[in-house]
Amino acid sequence: MKKTYLLIIMAAIFAICSCTKVEYIDVTGRVLTEKEVPVTAGSFMLPVTVNGESKLVWKVRPIDSWLHVDDAEWKQNAYNVTVRYDSNESSMNTRNFARVGHLVVDTYDGFVADTIVVKQRGITPSMKLSNVTAEASMTTCLIPFNTNLTDACRPGITISADQDWVEGITYLGNGKELEVALAANGGDERSAHIKVLFVDAWGDEHKAECVLTQNAYVPEPGTPDTPTTEEPEPGTPDTPETPDQPNEPSQEPQNVK
Repeated sequence: MKKTYLLIIMAAIFAICSCTKVEYIDVTGRVLTEKEVPVTAGSFMLPVTVNGESKLVWKVRPIDSWLHVDDAEWKQNAYNVTVRYDSNESSMNTRNFARVGHLVVDTYDGFVADTIVVKQRGITPSMKLSNVTAEASMTTCLIPFNTNLTDACRPGITISADQDWVEGITYLGNGKELEVALAANGGDERSAHIKVLFVDAWGDEHKAECVLTQNAYVPEPGTPDTPTTEEPEPGTPDTPETPDQPNEPSQEPQNVK
């Protein structure tokens, strides 16, 4: 079977690369190109042509609901496809971060199905952790976590600590706190670094870090560091014995026969 090629004219897609050399790309099972668009709604032209079979029939179809193709009919040979994209602006009730969508170029015979990636901007993720000090006896504490991440962002969040006495960390999902489980401290003051990493849809990393300090163990006044149990001295009875007393004569009168 003869291999078919599609041509994506890069210069018409990227305004900043208006002098980019036109390239023929083997699109069988591959990402053809990436297009970055602003947060506001708009459109762009997607010029597509064919190299190989002059009668190849194809079309472009969006995979994501925020992408639209004005003319979704089957095409033949070269054609300029208009792609529209919805706004990704945030409002009082929504926080829209950067997102990634996909357009698939299909051939009528199913021989080629390849992807064009569309990256749309959004608000920037923000994260801030505050340093915290815990008492030696504490086994849980809360760390203030100021972030604009939503519950939908949880799959992209990774939380870690560099000390094993930090036994677990939970993001409470309220955008305000991390709950930390820690072992009680029976020794000197110690500290651990808590890190939060979020990877957005574009693959960009956003980080925050703080120090969790746990105070040293201090015995209460009058309490020995290590309780001891006193043992009785050898040969010393636990309870002193009282020596037997001699029988006293009875004071009651005796009947003498």
